[in-house]
Amino acid sequence: LVEATNTNNGSLTIKAYWNEVFPTTPMPNAIQGLLPSSTKFL
Repeated sequence: LVEATNTNNGSLTIKAYWNEVFPTTPMPNAIQGLLPSSTKFL
């Protein structure tokens, strides 16, 4: 379970969580689409 306290930190937390659970799998666009549009993935 990922809890977001605010937009930016929440998005970074989700990305960090994904990278930890699926280190060799890029985050799908479908999941990125669920995140706030202001999120930038490097």
